[in-house]
Order: sequence, then structure tokens, then C-alpha cells
Amino acid sequence: MSNLLLEGIRVLDFTQFLAGPYCGMFLADMGAEVIKIENLKGGGDFTRGARPREPKTNRSMYFGNLNRNKKSVCIDLKTAEGKELFAELVKSADVLLENNRPGVMAKLGFGYEDCKKMNPAIVYASISGFGQYGPYSERPGYDLIAQAMGGSMSITGWEGQEPTRAGMAIGDLFAGLNACIGIIGSLYKRKETGLGQSIDVALMDSIVSGMEAKMMQYVHGGTVPEKTGNRYLASAPYDSFRAADDDFVVASGTDAHFAVLAKAMGMPELSEDPRFLKTEGRLNNQLELKEIINGWAGQRTAKECVDIILGAGIPAGPIYNVKQVFEDEHMKAREMFVTVNHKEAGELTVIGNPIKMSEYPVQYKSAAPDAGENDYEIFGALGFSKETLDKYREMGAMM
Repeated sequence: MSNLLLEGIRVLDFTQFLAGPYCGMFLADMGAEVIKIENLKGGGDFTRGARPREPKTNRSMYFGNLNRNKKSVCIDLKTAEGKELFAELVKSADVLLENNRPGVMAKLGFGYEDCKKMNPAIVYASISGFGQYGPYSERPGYDLIAQAMGGSMSITGWEGQEPTRAGMAIGDLFAGLNACIGIIGSLYKRKETGLGQSIDVALMDSIVSGMEAKMMQYVHGGTVPEKTGNRYLASAPYDSFRAADDDFVVASGTDAHFAVLAKAMGMPELSEDPRFLKTEGRLNNQLELKEIINGWAGQRTAKECVDIILGAGIPAGPIYNVKQVFEDEHMKAREMFVTVNHKEAGELTVIGNPIKMSEYPVQYKSAAPDAGENDYEIFGALGFSKETLDKYREMGAMM
């Protein structure tokens, strides 16, 4: 028995940029055969030219991180021969993942209804800015637009400052994960019915879903939440604080937590102060409480503060930059940075998969493919002779 969770599942990854490739990456890490379909005329995925690059071969590691474990074919879907090749792939596939603007795939002859006729069992996942229907469906959509229109920028940043995009592309990442969940659920149900389905995931929807309590604050209270920096809606002190050398964070969630925290700081009287005795009071007097904690922390290093607070059993931590994350011993133990081998570049470090499974662990089999690297392998296995593929290549239908 294979120890790859999705072995035997073939995925056509007809996506670019981040959301779709991120989804495909998870499926590939779990053992699916993920075939990246790249545009021959466009030179492949746009991010093949994106920074950062590894110095030895100048390959994009934006692309390399998201497309490890995948194969690549390059075809021109605007040619009859390219359509023929793609149709055969659709017939052989379990999943088609695409992130074109709604309507583009149908114009090419490969919308969901078209593909369903070729392969009723296909799970067809579409990721777009605003979804396959609705007043905004035909608008182009990127992560920045989703964060702006989904509400997250309005609550991110500091009071009085301009709305702020999250440092990560959370709209793309949420959408990629949502699509992955929909695909795996659909494959599970397909065992019973034998039929696939279409999956419609929008970046804006994904941001709105992630707004959780902030959205409920308006829906059930009529209050529009504002930017609160690093403070939290329901607990205090749940914020960042300034030590003598650096910032750190504390997540004190309950009244009991705060009593322990106050004692650890050598100020047990704070937990008896009417302003801070209960959560509601601490939320109403957060600025005064933060000033007190900053005063205590300013006499110590951030590490000393974190050690004292953690030692008392209250959640706290340093604020890492990417260098510190990369060098952290816990991240090494969790295998959050792994290597894949490339035939020219050698060992390339990529970000490890965050899903840890006991019986069917993810695997890192190969570096991201070159554009069209697997054309002959994939189509040859579908019954196309080398002579036919050579002819298609000469006609410009494939790389």
C-alpha cells in the first residue's frame, strides 16, 4: 500500500500567480500527480520570471516554492492540436483546477459543462476574484482588491492611519486552501456517486469568511469595527508591548490569566484594581494597562519579558523577522524548511508543508519543473506517438 495520501489522483493545474498554484502544491505534496498546464505562447506561468531568484541558475523561487512536486506541459489552447491534447488530459484527470476570469475557459471550449461531458467524474475547481456569478463576477480580482473589498484592510493597521494590507497575500492563500478543501471533499463524495462537481471559490468570499468576529460585531451589534493595531476584540492584554530592545507579544485571554500575569510582573495589585479586575474593564482601559506593562517591560529585554511571562504559563512570544523564523529551532524540528533537488541548481530550499500526518506524510519528490519538461512523458502515456508529438511541436501546438 502506498504511503501517499492522494496517489492515483491526477490534477490538471491550469493556474498562475499564487492562489491556484498554492492549492495545487498541497495536492502534490499529498501525492497527487499534479500536471501544470502552461501557456505556450506566454512562456509559461507568469511567476517563472518573478523574484526572488536562486543565484546559481537564476530560477524564480516564487515559482519554485509553489510548484515543487509538479510536472509541466506547455500547449497552445488556441490551436486545434492544442485543444486535442488538452481534451485527452481532461478525459484522464480527476481534478481540473483553474483561475482564469469567469468565462475564459468556456470560450476555449473547456468550461465545466464541456469538461463534464468528456469526463462526468471530473472535479472542476475555479478560483477567481469575485466568483463565477454575481454583479462583480467579471471584474479582474487580485489579493489587494479582495483584502480591500472583503473588509480586512479597514481593520488592519493603527488608529488614525491609512487602511493597511496584510503582509501576506491572505486572500490568495485563503482561497487556495478553500479550493483544496472543496476538492478533497468532492473526491471523497465521488467514491459514493461516481460523479464530480464544480467548485467556485472567490478571493473576496474567502476574506469575508475570515473576518469572523469582526463581521459579527456589525451584523449583531451594529458597530463598524475600526483599526486597533495589535489589540484583540475580546481579550486584554492581548497585544504587542515594547521592551528595552525590541517588541514582544502577550496573549492573556482570561481574568485568571491576568492575575497570574500581574503576579509574574511583580504587580499582583493590578488584578485587584477595579479598572483591570474583569475583562470588560481591561478592554475599556487598554491604553492605561498597556502603558503600565510597557513601563515594566522597558526595564528588561524582550527575551527576559517573554521568559518571565512564559515561565508563569501565560502565552507570550518574540516578534520574529524572516531570518529569525528560518533559524528557529522549533521550525527546524517541525521541518518547515526542506530541500528539493533540481538537476541544474542542486538542492533548493522551499517552505515545508504545515500539515503533519502520521500514516501518510507529505513528501517532497522533485523541484518545480521547467516549462514543458513533461510534454512527451504525459502525452506519450495517453497514446500519442513521438512522431505525432513531434509534428504538433513543429506546428506550435506544444513546446
